Amino acid sequence: MSPDQIIATLIALMSSATEPAFDPLKAGGHDTHYPVAIEACPRPLGPLEVEGSTVICGRVDVPEDHAATDGQTIPLAFALLKSRSTAPAPDPVIYLHGGPGGHTVQDIPMNAALFDFLRDRRDIILFDQRGAGLSDRTVACYTEFAEEFVQFAKVDEENVFAADGPMAKCLTETVATGVDLSLYNTTQSARDVRAIMHALGYGAYNAFGISYGTKLAQELMRTAPDGLRSVVIDSISRVDSPAYDTNGVPMDQALGWVVDFCMEDDACAAAYPDLEETVHAAGRRLTKEPKLTVAGEEIEAGIMSELIDFSNVVAGPFTAYLPQVFTELAAGETATLEKLITGGFDPDRSAAAIMGRYGAGLRDLDRTLAEVALMEAGQMRSAGDAAAKLLATLSDDLATYGALNTEALLDEALSDVAARLDLDALLAFLRDYTLFIGQDPDRADIETLIATHMPDVEQPRLLGMVAAMTEEDVAAFYRRARVDAANLTALARMIFGLGIIACQEDFPFNSLEGYNAVAADYRFPSIDAGVRESTAPLYGFCELFDKHPREGFHDPVESDIPVLAMSGTKDTQTNPDAAENVVRTLTNGQAVLFPEAGHAVIMFSQCAKDVAEGFIEAPTAPVNAACTAALKPSFHVPPQAQ
Repeated sequence: MSPDQIIATLIALMSSATEPAFDPLKAGGHDTHYPVAIEACPRPLGPLEVEGSTVICGRVDVPEDHAATDGQTIPLAFALLKSRSTAPAPDPVIYLHGGPGGHTVQDIPMNAALFDFLRDRRDIILFDQRGAGLSDRTVACYTEFAEEFVQFAKVDEENVFAADGPMAKCLTETVATGVDLSLYNTTQSARDVRAIMHALGYGAYNAFGISYGTKLAQELMRTAPDGLRSVVIDSISRVDSPAYDTNGVPMDQALGWVVDFCMEDDACAAAYPDLEETVHAAGRRLTKEPKLTVAGEEIEAGIMSELIDFSNVVAGPFTAYLPQVFTELAAGETATLEKLITGGFDPDRSAAAIMGRYGAGLRDLDRTLAEVALMEAGQMRSAGDAAAKLLATLSDDLATYGALNTEALLDEALSDVAARLDLDALLAFLRDYTLFIGQDPDRADIETLIATHMPDVEQPRLLGMVAAMTEEDVAAFYRRARVDAANLTALARMIFGLGIIACQEDFPFNSLEGYNAVAADYRFPSIDAGVRESTAPLYGFCELFDKHPREGFHDPVESDIPVLAMSGTKDTQTNPDAAENVVRTLTNGQAVLFPEAGHAVIMFSQCAKDVAEGFIEAPTAPVNAACTAALKPSFHVPPQAQ
């Protein structure tokens, strides 16, 4: 944060300045077919966000079935982040999140940071897709969330898809409500996107999809392309590829890129002359006795896939040490592996370490200046963190919408008392608190919650706060409960959302037989053990769902809309070669492969952000991706091999 940004934020907060462009949204939106209702943004907002000025949140009512003229509607949660420009481009960027079943609105700071590089010129639209995140009102299994709170808050991934597990119970409860789950699919979601843009008052716009969001983007181009100016698809799930049968292919390809990059590097190729065979030997050694150990714990064959998965989410020097790790594993050794996964090779960013690495050749005066500059940088970072906390607190206190003072005080007091409850009492409190997400606001229910679960000595103070709450405070309490529950059960809810969409539209396109056929052709068969363990249960879970495949949905999308397809070489969730393959049927598609980028390419380098930003500015121009050459990994070569 710069001082100018802090000052501008303070002025906006203290002056209660609002954004005039938000006024039509407060009045119901730009299109009567898709009414807008403004709601409080989930907290925290982020230090430079001012509700009603830089960001506004709410819900857009869209048809549950876009093909029906007078059917039910469902409310989709959104957050609109205004551009920092006083003369922004008229075409915003809408983020199509992953999953399926992911979310964006309850994590505004994270997603605002993710797309901050585009906000100098454009508004950013976040929304939770139907059935997901804070748009789950129709399909959420509120009773199960409450009754089996611990199972949903701490997911047992080994048993999550069991026939009597929490996901199956969620499905039973949801079906019992009478909801038509066949309408929760990618095609309906694509039409939701266009409806949201109409409601928010945008004509032309750009879509940015990541992971499953790229599949939604492909369907958007096919089903509802009106107004779609350009599309960025990052970490691509192709509609014409059976995503679950090929679940191991990204990991197989990512491992292949490690080997291939090493073979292209003269020093690495000399140190590890037959790395591909070494990888095979490492996989074989892991299946033999005695078991190898790391930090006293035995490791299984699944560590091969776990290693590549670790690399997928780490932006540090992970890849550099993998050839040495595989060489040692093949020989029955784990020293480098243990140091790698415990962070032993992570760079030391302290002032002393930086001076030790780079300061030896400096003159005394220059060395002193460098040391002082590094100390100042550390102090500036601390001051920035402190300013961020102060701004966030002031923003909540002065917010036009959201938690009011009395409700915020009650939440703070309840949190303090709950932290002192024993485990059983805390779980009982959380179970009943979670039930608030499915109810209409009622002051009496808050009083009952306190009387049932809070210690007698605390009740008069807490009940006094409830008595002082306005009706707006009561509504804010319920909104906070909903977001709290969403955060606590985010993984479980995402898994359920994935099941709703994947099991209905991706089967029988996927099958266990198909998985086995793909696995038989892996370049590195040793990765199958870990992949199969995590993937196979999904096939059994999907047997619980009725199937609703749509004719033509799995055909490649043909379109002349400008598309930037981005893939990363260490992505273990979507194929590194997907960018090259998907643009074959996209007349104005451009593919870029980013070395050393994992899932969600734009998170791994400034190069990726710059390429995406340049494309959105001029979608029909050739992208300049020259910066990718500098991203190729360098490899650790042990002294004895040099």
